[in-house]
Amino acid sequence: MDTAHKTDEEKKEFFDTPEELDRKIGILAELIKHSRHFVAFTGAGISTSAGIPDYRSGVNTVLPTGAGVWEAKAKKLPPAKANFRKSMHSAVPTPCHMALCALEARGYLKFLISQNVDGLHRKSGFPPSKLAELHGNTNLEFCKKCKRKYMRDFRCRTAEKVHDHRTGRFCDDPACRGELYDSIINFGENLPEQELEDGFVNSARADLHLAMGSSLRVTPAADMPYETAKKGGKLIIVNLQATPLDKVAFMKINALIDDVMTRLVQKLDITIPPFILRRRLGASKVNVEKSGRTVETFLLRGLDSDNCPFSYLSGMDIQIEAPMRGTVSLPKEPYRLTPTQVDFMSGKIKATLKFQGHYQEPPLTIPFSLGEFKLNKERVYLMEFNTATLAWSVTAL
Repeated sequence: MDTAHKTDEEKKEFFDTPEELDRKIGILAELIKHSRHFVAFTGAGISTSAGIPDYRSGVNTVLPTGAGVWEAKAKKLPPAKANFRKSMHSAVPTPCHMALCALEARGYLKFLISQNVDGLHRKSGFPPSKLAELHGNTNLEFCKKCKRKYMRDFRCRTAEKVHDHRTGRFCDDPACRGELYDSIINFGENLPEQELEDGFVNSARADLHLAMGSSLRVTPAADMPYETAKKGGKLIIVNLQATPLDKVAFMKINALIDDVMTRLVQKLDITIPPFILRRRLGASKVNVEKSGRTVETFLLRGLDSDNCPFSYLSGMDIQIEAPMRGTVSLPKEPYRLTPTQVDFMSGKIKATLKFQGHYQEPPLTIPFSLGEFKLNKERVYLMEFNTATLAWSVTAL
């Protein structure tokens, strides 16, 4: 399916005057205040200010990432403004991403649909239960056998063939051990059923739908904003280029997305929160089968906000402080200690967590008193990293 822009008119960027832009944002703010079911829809355009190029911007775009991926390929251009571009793993969620989090937290935004695979919505802190990533997430893989999902702080996709999604890893459930697959949806592949259903159900229910940074050309994703307009809801589009749905939109805003969202939340008396990198650590005593016998272990594991297993560590060092001293290095998952390494009744340890370092995260040390833990009763710790001060804080949940 070819959805690339081919004519200069399709690539042309439009801008509202300052007065017109302020008037439109004021209208949008009032619509949000009085909405019953407000839904947002995002495309690649919301991540360009994070340093991730979009697909269809022309050579003369005002965007700092330069020409879109497909435009650059068609014109055989070298990477434009490469000093601004970021990898998906080190990109920081934009003011738009964080504004959407604030709108959801305030109770205005009921559901978010995204075509993006960069993972910035989940990274920003947006609740996964209210998010449909239609085209997958570069950091998410899943087991087809038991449907379990796994988040990774690295690119899940490893296959070279377009329609081969096996990652070479396996489900860590001993009763399953099914093959894991990346979640990326390529052209010609079906969208995930649950995300597809959630997107259409919420779009049909929406009385207000805000589509941002999308050409609205790729279906069935683009059919979701259209569903809102078809059902009588108000569709608002924020995009520099024209889209096929402009004719059914209640209002089209021609401006940079971060400018729109920053001014929008100001009119709603909402402050955009700073980006904080959040990681969760689960700690528990669990039994495992080893050589035909049951062995009690102390397990440390990464978790996402929805308790999905999350691999964000590059290793871990355990400093045993009582009743004996010693150090255990755990270079890879699963991060487990056994009674042969430490006393589970009176042992005291300090676990030094080593991170992938996409945001220059330094190691973090957390103390544990093993006697306080009961079998199969997991304790969860929230670790928050301030990317401005490069400092960690830890809270027991």
